[in-house]
Amino acid sequence: MIIAALIGLLILFIVVRLSRRGQLSFRYTIGWIGVASFGLMAGLFVWIVEPLADLLGLSAAALLGLGVLLFLTVIAIQLSVSISGLQRQVRTLVEEIAEIEFRFRSGNNKSNNVENRN
Repeated sequence: MIIAALIGLLILFIVVRLSRRGQLSFRYTIGWIGVASFGLMAGLFVWIVEPLADLLGLSAAALLGLGVLLFLTVIAIQLSVSISGLQRQVRTLVEEIAEIEFRFRSGNNKSNNVENRN
């Protein structure tokens, strides 16, 4: 279980470093700090994990693996929701830009036609 704590510390170090460089937004930094904290706490508080694992008929490692899997699944779903929202925003912006460009070109064609008539 010390390995889980060390992995948690490594993840925490990487996440903080990415966040400081501006490569990871605050929103995702918090989520990944949660993942790192889970690993760190699970490694340090193995005395809580083992009785719970025995109660469920699992090994402590299997229970931790299940917990991490569930937590990462929640993060993956949240990221999918965020990406879907960003795709909608991009589509809306592209449509608005196309409409503005159409209006601009239509306006230029009308003014060119007026100048050609004079």
